[in-house]
This record gives sequence, C-alpha cells and structure tokens, in this order.
Amino acid sequence: MAQIRKLLENTIHDQNFFVDRPNGYPFYLLILVKTPARFFVEGEWIETPSDVAVVFHSGQPHLYGALLKLPNSLSFHTAYIDDWIHLESKELLLPEHFPYGKPIILHNPENYYNLFHLIALEYFGNSPHRHTILDALTTALLEKLLDASNTKKSSPFYYELVKLREKIYATPQQNWTIKNMADSLHISSGYLHTQYKNIFHTTCMKDVIHSRISNACELLSATQHSIEEIALSCGYHNTEHFIRQFKKEVGTTPSHYRKDRD
Repeated sequence: MAQIRKLLENTIHDQNFFVDRPNGYPFYLLILVKTPARFFVEGEWIETPSDVAVVFHSGQPHLYGALLKLPNSLSFHTAYIDDWIHLESKELLLPEHFPYGKPIILHNPENYYNLFHLIALEYFGNSPHRHTILDALTTALLEKLLDASNTKKSSPFYYELVKLREKIYATPQQNWTIKNMADSLHISSGYLHTQYKNIFHTTCMKDVIHSRISNACELLSATQHSIEEIALSCGYHNTEHFIRQFKKEVGTTPSHYRKDRD
C-alpha cells in the first residue's frame, strides 16, 4: 500500500512558476493541476487546459510549469494552482501501461478535488482509523485516475451517460423513452442505444425497468401502499402491466413478494 510522505492542497504560484527536476523524486508525485499549464512530454512541450492530473513515477524527470500565455489570448495567466502528494510504495503504484508523466484530462474535476480534500483532512487529522481511511481514499483516487486514463471512458459523453443513468435510478417514475433520453443529450436514438450498451453492457430501457422494479420491491417491503399506488409511483399507469413485468423480472407477483416478507 502506498504511504503518503507529504501533501498540500491548493498551492498557488505566480506566472513564472517552473519545475525542472532531471532526476525527479525517489518516490511518486501525483499532481492535480487546476489552471492551464505546460508539460514537457516525449521531447516536446504541450499546453494543457485547467483540470488535468499527472503522475510521475520514482526517478522520472519533472519538467512543467505555468502556462505563460493563454491560448488565443493576449493576456497572461497570473497563477499556477495545484494539489500535490508524494507517495512511497514498494510495489508499482499503477499498472505499467499507465501513462506516467503524461497529463490526463479530468472530466468532472470536482470529484477528484473533493476526494483529495478528504485525503488532506485525514492526513492532517488524528482520527482513530486515520491510516485505514487514508489507504482507502488514496486507493480510490488512484483507481479513478486509472479509469480517467482509459480513452474509452475519458470522453465527455461518458460522463453525460453516467449522469443520465443516475437520473434513471433516482426518478424511475418519469416517462422514460429512448427518444426523450436522446433528445436530452442532443443525440440520435440509435447513437444513444449503441453508446449506452457499449459502456454499461445493458440498454437504456432495461435500466429503466430495473430501476422501476427495484423501487417497487423496496416499497412493497417498507410500506403499506396498495399495489396500484406502488405501480403508479414507479412509472406504471397500467397496474396489470406492472404486475406482469414484476413477475417476469422477480419471478413472483407483487402480492406474493410482499407476503413472503411479512
């Protein structure tokens, strides 16, 4: 497990900030860069937007700094801001195929910053389970960066579909159709169907059904609402259709499901 040697959150430098460490560090360096920056990668300088992550392995050269001039602008950026953490590990911190030293664009960057903030709170705190929590949080951050480095998942559209799926499960009672889901994302129904299935290995409408039946199971177990009321609250305007679909998915009728849990 990786051991945190040192970390700081929201470190601010001026527009002249520049790092040149030919031999890197004898441990890992993970940075979350919140402002535009520049990195020397594979023999050339590349300019990055705000919200990128870079992980340097032990001994890897560090050559990066503030972006002196914003793209397509006459103005100069006034600061370089990042979160950074030094990690020591006897084992390889991330798989060999991970793009060490290369910037990774962070979609939904607040998720990463919030996770780093939790790590910082635990690191500087003294809770009874501090080490266990730090291990779990650090592992979660590394795993999220590993996922972010996966080009299939790093497309902004991936996160739009995740948000859609979350909404389906949060509001199963909505009148979900392929068309209205596709329209909400400004894409075609066919493209939505293909991308959704490629990413989640199921279809939009199967997820809609699963969300509705899962919600129905919870209501049957935890409330005394009638079958008709539960059907309606789960998005079914036809009780008979609800009963048929429930039996198909669960293997029994809603009434028997409730009776078995009394």
